[in-house]
Amino acid sequence: MSSTAFIDNDFCFACGSRNPLGLQLSFHREGDMLCTRVVPTAHWQGWENVMHGGIQATILDDLMSNYFFRIQGVSVVTAELSTRFKAPVPLDRELVFRAWLTGRRGRVWEAAADCRVHGDPDGRVLSSATGRFLETPSTRPT
Repeated sequence: MSSTAFIDNDFCFACGSRNPLGLQLSFHREGDMLCTRVVPTAHWQGWENVMHGGIQATILDDLMSNYFFRIQGVSVVTAELSTRFKAPVPLDRELVFRAWLTGRRGRVWEAAADCRVHGDPDGRVLSSATGRFLETPSTRPT
């Protein structure tokens, strides 16, 4: 896998702006963290009024990957992802997801990320993830 160049054609399910059925995440930097804010739709439901865990994991994973590209300047692929679901994530509130660097060994980068209700005075973490990512070549189509 390490010798394969992955092509970024902006059609990623999570962050691709060209994918009309995707999540179309956008990102902003806050200090040493990369963040995204989302307001879930009813289409993202698992249980009634609760955001599906797979969608949460997708956002956490994609955010960590984008952290490396946008802040560290390297392209990565996910090698390992561990997700924890701590409390139901509501569908009717704006959410903020944050990612940050936790380590690096050679071409293996490590990150953590979490999900909270935006503006919640308690700042309670609803879900979180850690991941290991392998640095890899990537290209953009010309």
